[in-house]
Amino acid sequence: MSVVNQRQIARNTLLLYIRMGLIMIISFYTSRMILALLGESDFGIYNAVGGVVVAFSFLNNVMASACNRYFSVELGRGDYAALKKVFNLNITIFLCLGLIILLLAETLGLWFLRVKMVYPPERATAVNWVYQLSILSFMLPMLTTPYRSIIIAREKMKVFAYCSVVEALLRLGIVFLLMSASFDRLVFYAFLMMVVNLGVSAFYVLYCRHCYEECRYSFFWDKPLFREIFSYTGWNVIGSLSGVARSQGVNLLLNLFFGPVVNAARGVAYQVYVNINQFVQNFVTAFHPQITKAHAAGEHQAMIKLVFQSSKFSYFLLFILVLPVYLEMPMILDIWLKDVPQHTLVFSRLLLITALIDALGYPVATSIQATGQIKWYQLFVGGSLLVSLPLAYLMLKVWHLPAESVFMVNIATSVLAQVLRVVFMNRQQDMALGDYVRQVLLPIITVTALSCVPPVAVVTYMESSWSRLLLSLAVCFSVVPLCICLLGLNRNERTAIVQYVKAKFTKS
Repeated sequence: MSVVNQRQIARNTLLLYIRMGLIMIISFYTSRMILALLGESDFGIYNAVGGVVVAFSFLNNVMASACNRYFSVELGRGDYAALKKVFNLNITIFLCLGLIILLLAETLGLWFLRVKMVYPPERATAVNWVYQLSILSFMLPMLTTPYRSIIIAREKMKVFAYCSVVEALLRLGIVFLLMSASFDRLVFYAFLMMVVNLGVSAFYVLYCRHCYEECRYSFFWDKPLFREIFSYTGWNVIGSLSGVARSQGVNLLLNLFFGPVVNAARGVAYQVYVNINQFVQNFVTAFHPQITKAHAAGEHQAMIKLVFQSSKFSYFLLFILVLPVYLEMPMILDIWLKDVPQHTLVFSRLLLITALIDALGYPVATSIQATGQIKWYQLFVGGSLLVSLPLAYLMLKVWHLPAESVFMVNIATSVLAQVLRVVFMNRQQDMALGDYVRQVLLPIITVTALSCVPPVAVVTYMESSWSRLLLSLAVCFSVVPLCICLLGLNRNERTAIVQYVKAKFTKS
């Protein structure tokens, strides 16, 4: 029996989409109010200071990737004894990793905060409090990563979805508490975020310990297994560093060259990027275990087919949202925020383009990660992404280009990285390049080119207004899905979607 369960992927994706819709509404309102309550300067300080802490997240990201891969492999093999050993060893590693990150944060990070960061001198005390609280806010979810990974590997997305919605509601509650605060709101906000992370982390630990036998931790050490995991994670360091460099590294560069006000613009733009991109991340969460399990079970053709389908669907699901948001971004920002920081519009649009390109890479990267042979992949792909930070520094320091240039560098390196991913999948998974072009790239290019014409015409020939906003949304949400169905999907994919929808309606 095949380990690839298309119905389960669809069910998990739908559940995560409903969850993401609720979270996105709450997050946009929360971001708007936090910016208004803190002000541009303090909001920028929080994003910049938090960026120093998150800069150390490359170590956590590396281990999270290892957890997802090894848990899914053992579940694909049905070896629960090995799963328990891998889980216990990962917990031990994460505890050691936490101590390393804490040491780095309290030495190198603290030095950077006090010597290099740009912020008003009178806010020095508040900045130090925010930094220490941000360390705790980061450490708590990090230490519970193996528990979250077990839930994802077991594809229990209902738990993941419910907990995420509760977390978003708690963040909404922070807004109302800040409204009544009579003391430093920046410090109070950092403290409340830490409390929310503590509660959510505690839930994941208690839930997994109660429901899954393998999650009842006992010290375990296996030198050969540790070496295998360490070898896998060692090369993943490059890829993880590249992700941090493109996000938090760029954030810190903007602080050094332009100050906290531009950090505020980047913080708002990143909220748009994260919330929109979460729709693809939800789909990634749903298909990631299936690709890894299919590889572990030796179902090569089923895995290749799933990579092709998930690549297209990842792009299409994101494109449906990105197109109207990109076109109507000026009005959306005016409606969303009381005062829109300068540069927010351009930053947001450039990040959305980056998100579309990166959406194509997630399934391909998952298939390569599943093999465990990632040395040259990370050297080339991770290296191509990592180079974006020094290039951005040159643009700002030597060529004195505007802040927007760093995001253009990210777009260029994303394109290069995707080309390299496809080449590596061709070599490691015996994927035919011609098949990828015909089944993935051509449908995506065709749908993008043709579906853009009607909404762009609406935006071009009408003045900005509520009428134009509603009309462009209506055109996008009708034309884009139609083009996807007619030009982006093959007959089998259309039939599968229709059958799934019919089954849902018949069941209800």
